[in-house]
Amino acid sequence: MNYTAILNPSFIRPLTFKWKLSRKTIGFLGFSLVVALIGFYIFQINEITQASFFIANYEKQVQALNQESQTLEISFSGLSSAPTLEALLASANYEKVGKVYYIQMLEGMVAAK
Repeated sequence: MNYTAILNPSFIRPLTFKWKLSRKTIGFLGFSLVVALIGFYIFQINEITQASFFIANYEKQVQALNQESQTLEISFSGLSSAPTLEALLASANYEKVGKVYYIQMLEGMVAAK
């Protein structure tokens, strides 16, 4: 076996970049990346603050609607009680039904007079 290539890797070229990056360029890129990340962080904090504000408002609205729902249920149960319903029907000129008569039809008839 030939171990010459392992001991002397002359055929492997060192990695070279076609662009020459100076310290100023690297510093500018780093600084602009930091500024962009800080701007993105501020944007995210703003969105989180808005979302928490909206959630707090929606929770207040839900509590108010629950309270109103309970109030309406109580008032509905009071209105649908028997004495109140009888008084409402009497004021609308309804009468009590005495005896109910049903029309009896024979099996073979489709309609009757």
